[in-house]
Amino acid sequence: MLLTGVLLLLLILVCGWQGLTIFFSLGLNFVVIILALVLIAGGFNPLVVSGLLSLILLATSIFMNTKQPLTAKTAFVTSLLVVLALLVIIVPISHWAATYGFGAEDAEEIEGFGLAIGLSFPQVGMIMTVLASLGAIAETSIAVASGLVEILEYDEQMAPAPLFKAGIAIGEKIIATAFNTLFFSFFGSFLSLTIWFIQLGYPLAKILNHKILIGEILTLLIGVIGVIATVTITSWLLNHFRKLPKA
Repeated sequence: MLLTGVLLLLLILVCGWQGLTIFFSLGLNFVVIILALVLIAGGFNPLVVSGLLSLILLATSIFMNTKQPLTAKTAFVTSLLVVLALLVIIVPISHWAATYGFGAEDAEEIEGFGLAIGLSFPQVGMIMTVLASLGAIAETSIAVASGLVEILEYDEQMAPAPLFKAGIAIGEKIIATAFNTLFFSFFGSFLSLTIWFIQLGYPLAKILNHKILIGEILTLLIGVIGVIATVTITSWLLNHFRKLPKA
């Protein structure tokens, strides 16, 4: 509770009253995620719930925190397209890699529990992969779209080709940062387990072939693919949307 108050205070000090909107959207996203977990635990299809969850999370994160209409519209549509494209990749990869479920090291902790809970662990694994990529995708699309909109404010008649190249140039600077964000998230989530593996004397080959590590690596790579695709699609879509007549 104390940290929540500190977060709210810092948001107001740094962002002004916009900080309240950011804090509210964060709280709303938290409630939506909890609701999604309840629905999945209640027997609803995890993939359908994750699709609706992604839609709501992207809408609240982008539209509530982005004042420029063209930026928000471009970022939202781009994020949806990228998430749909990633699902096409995630579904077969999750099936072939079989990284879902618990590792052998979890056997002692869960042996007293029943595993016949009526949930599809492959689908739950797909949800985790999608959610892990959402933040980086939305952040990248907003950053690229915002940069291009600022360019258009100085040169509204810029041709599509130079504007697209400008978007790619902006994206090149963002991709490295987004990759580091995803990599550090992967490293942090696997750090304690890696130390445990080393203390247990696991050979390197066994560590590298462990299902948990493979699952984290796949999540990292899919997230990076999503970020790269986001840069290109955002640059193209903004060119398309700016040609449409304003309502």
